[in-house]
Amino acid sequence: MLIEDEGDFSPVSTSRDNTCTGQVHVVRPTLTLAQRRHNYQYNSPCKPGWRAEWRRMVRAWFRCSRRRVWGLVVARLPVLAWLPRYDPRKELFSDFVSGATVGIVQIPQGMAYALLAGLPPITGLYMAFFPVLVYVILGTSRHVSMGTFAIASLMMAKVVGELSSEDPGGSVSPTLSNTTLEIIDNDTTFLFSTSTTTTHDTQDTQYTPQQIGAILALAVGIWEVSLAVVQMGELYGMFLNDMLISGFTTGVAVHVMTSQIKYLLGISITRYNGPFKIIYTYRDVVDQLTLVNPVVMVVSLSSTVVLVFTNEVIKPRARKYTKLPIPIELLAVVVGTAVSYLINLENNYHVRVLGDIPTGLPAPSIPPLELLPRVAVDALIIGVVGYTTTLSMAKIFAKRQGYTIDATQELYAQGVSNMFGSFFSCGPMAASLSRSLIQEAVGGASLLTAFISCAFIVIVLLFIGPAFETLPNCVLSTIIVVSMKGLFMQFQDFVSLWVVSRLDALIWFITFNVTVFVDMDYGLMAGLGVSLVVLLARSQRPPTARLGHVPHTDVYLDVNKYQLAVEVAGVSIFQFGGALHFANAEYFRSELLSMLGLDLTASNLRLLQQPPSPHSTKPLQPSEAGVTPVNGSRVTSSYTQETLDIQLQQTPADRTTSHTRNTLDIQLQQTPADRTTSHTLDTQQTPAEREATDPSTTFLTNPVPSY
Repeated sequence: MLIEDEGDFSPVSTSRDNTCTGQVHVVRPTLTLAQRRHNYQYNSPCKPGWRAEWRRMVRAWFRCSRRRVWGLVVARLPVLAWLPRYDPRKELFSDFVSGATVGIVQIPQGMAYALLAGLPPITGLYMAFFPVLVYVILGTSRHVSMGTFAIASLMMAKVVGELSSEDPGGSVSPTLSNTTLEIIDNDTTFLFSTSTTTTHDTQDTQYTPQQIGAILALAVGIWEVSLAVVQMGELYGMFLNDMLISGFTTGVAVHVMTSQIKYLLGISITRYNGPFKIIYTYRDVVDQLTLVNPVVMVVSLSSTVVLVFTNEVIKPRARKYTKLPIPIELLAVVVGTAVSYLINLENNYHVRVLGDIPTGLPAPSIPPLELLPRVAVDALIIGVVGYTTTLSMAKIFAKRQGYTIDATQELYAQGVSNMFGSFFSCGPMAASLSRSLIQEAVGGASLLTAFISCAFIVIVLLFIGPAFETLPNCVLSTIIVVSMKGLFMQFQDFVSLWVVSRLDALIWFITFNVTVFVDMDYGLMAGLGVSLVVLLARSQRPPTARLGHVPHTDVYLDVNKYQLAVEVAGVSIFQFGGALHFANAEYFRSELLSMLGLDLTASNLRLLQQPPSPHSTKPLQPSEAGVTPVNGSRVTSSYTQETLDIQLQQTPADRTTSHTRNTLDIQLQQTPADRTTSHTLDTQQTPAEREATDPSTTFLTNPVPSY
């Protein structure tokens, strides 16, 4: 066994059995930082000046070689790294199956999430094609499925509703500040009077939903590329902890479900923007419950039952036999379209359908750049949520599959993809959790999976798109609501957090409630604020404890909470569960004195600071110094003042008794001033014998428990 003391290692004999029969007496001087540096000849490391450091950095930045240039190119174009090493014999088949599966799932999800965002359904297919092509070239994650994303779509719907002049169907929709009237009905127009004066956010210029979505995607891309330039990939979502994201996304799921109620019930309700809009929405839903369309309710209920039954019963059993998922969403879209066409639900039963779906690819166009300042804040929030979600999933898949991703490059890839898609009427895109899980489960091995998925989307855009014109909107709404199950299950996170940490549960609770009852952007800001307050509170007042040893184990627990924990004779162990800094220094001192029962008043400290008489050999007793011995430890003093020596101790790894301690040992120690050696290790004498030979030495006995 080795005893570490001030950097010196001295061997100490121990018995070979499971018990230690001897005791170790450690005597060391009390030194300030300056004294320690002087006594042990501290050698300060040579630090170059700022000019030399700047020259070194400039040389490193501008050092040019063929390997360095190629490395920079590959870092920004990862496709040049993985494509030459691609093995078609091993990976092509699995990539093709995975890409085809994800492409099939992408078709109904893309149209549904585009409808959720307030965009024409065909826009969802554009978002699954144009930005994804760029991500294949620039991305580093092999398993995330980029495209439409439910949370980003709903956050985009807020901006589209505020700035656009028409709904996805093409009818004009005047905008109110917090009581916006939306006329969405087949035969009857429902009008609601409000006290708010009608104003148009876009003033004299009329903007379509596609234009609003495009400028929003451009703004998101600019934010992400700008932050990537300053190497903010990891820091971008640093303060978005798991509790905040869970509470926020669960609150957004409530907004998603609320936005689809009008389609599920076949009613026309006012579309509100601004704080407390969800309260006004449910008020209008209750007022119009007598006006629901029974045919729409039947279609919605039937579609929901089929989707839930397949997802909860059939799919789990099918996984035992095949990795290929059942494309129940696509089947629901096909069946719903066929039934609507045969029965003519739109004309006979006033069921709202998708309507005209153009074929072919859209021509590139420049988004309305004059709206950039007005969407900048919303774009930042959407970009933060989208990138953080994408990066979190990418890290999970990378760890699971055994490869690495570049956080900054992911920020570049997502930003450039959004900017490119904005010129083709695409909204902001991000990774979808459900499609990403499918892509990994089916066996996708590379980014070629996304390219194959894009090929299926092109077929739909060029040839099959008009076939979905008779698809009822309520079918897409059921797909959206059923897919929100995973987000609603996050209520369990709050229950788990409440048991573990009330403060973490408070972050979740406040973020969720503000998101639901006020608005999404307010909820995100409230969550960030509460997280910061909790972080500061924990930093200023970390948990403290007085530890004791559990017999026959190497466990040390709080003696006030665990009855089996027994304090070690002669030693008091004080645990401070946080970093020590200026903000909690006084809290540390008060907790230390309170727990250990030390009386270090000003008068007592003055007694300790008085220099001893050179002719006096009588040691200063603890009662005379005003210092109370703790737990029966015997403390004496003679020629030096007593101080609190805070030491971080840990037993060696090769200790036969396998004791590992990493706690703050608060020990009251004293050494003679005239002692020539700073370390004394003695295992041959008992404490009584040691005191007889040198009564001025402090003995702190720390017996090792036997097993």
